Amino acid sequence: MLRPISPNITYITHESEVLKGNPLGDPHIRRFPVYLPPRYEDAPDERYPVIFGLMGFTGGGIMFLNRRFLTHPGLDTDLDDLCLEKGMPGVIYVFVDALTSLGGSQYVNSSAVGRYQDYIVQELVPLIDSRFRTNGLRGCIGGSSGGIGSFTLATLYPDVFQAFADHSGDSAFEICYLNDIPKVVQAMAKYDYDVASFVKQIPDIQPKDEQFNDLLNMVAMSACYSPNPDAKPLGFELPFDVRTGKLFPDIWAKWLPHDPVRMVEPYANNLRKLRYRFVDCGTKDQFHLYTGSRQLHEELNKHNIDHIYEEYDSDHFLLRRQQELKTIPQMVAALQDK
Repeated sequence: MLRPISPNITYITHESEVLKGNPLGDPHIRRFPVYLPPRYEDAPDERYPVIFGLMGFTGGGIMFLNRRFLTHPGLDTDLDDLCLEKGMPGVIYVFVDALTSLGGSQYVNSSAVGRYQDYIVQELVPLIDSRFRTNGLRGCIGGSSGGIGSFTLATLYPDVFQAFADHSGDSAFEICYLNDIPKVVQAMAKYDYDVASFVKQIPDIQPKDEQFNDLLNMVAMSACYSPNPDAKPLGFELPFDVRTGKLFPDIWAKWLPHDPVRMVEPYANNLRKLRYRFVDCGTKDQFHLYTGSRQLHEELNKHNIDHIYEEYDSDHFLLRRQQELKTIPQMVAALQDK
């Protein structure tokens, strides 16, 4: 039986100063769902931890509420079940909208995309604290781009986010991104090797097939990781020649500090402050992200940083929701007042 949107969902409309005038002209007024615990109105003295849910590439926060026939009832329904039937303590769950006209923000600050990291840390966190009864403890959960976003936010801001769950997140950039260069070079021929031409046509391109997705992903990642205000007309640079595939080491070097595998050593002390750390990936991941997850796991072990690491027999998409339904209760338990 299909189930309706949970009665515990409320919507917030927020006008962002941080996103106002962003380079892509994307909306700075965002409306997004927030899940409140079932007993929220009946227990006015109770306070709750907050989880920020980060959607993957080309996804926005409201998509967490999507119903998929015979597979996913919507995360709001899953949260009701966890609280009402499985005894999970209450949690406030924020479905973050960081969607952009290039497909995503990677939850970073970029002069070519916008200050989406600041948007979350400087605006959404205090907004949620001011609107709802929070206990001052927070975590991030996400898959794919949301996975790396969750890791990054907690790693950079351990006093703001005390937990992360990184499900199939981007990492080991040499593998998860550079392997796509030949596909991008091949696809760019259709646009006469002109990236600006491709970007201009994005809304109208049909079909939006695998080749389109390869191009969109590389363009968006470049806009997030290698912005350059002097690079006209787009304000960012791809880290390779789109005709020959030759790597530009100076541009590629701008990407590497964002790689979770490389972030462990410089931010080890921050990572040790966290209450909960989780990394996983499917062993059949189409983007080979299990290699990055394994490297991240090894780096965390190398620096004696406690964490949970899991692999499961599936691809990038199929079983990730089941993994999230495992980590949500674990994170909620870790974020209780102590």
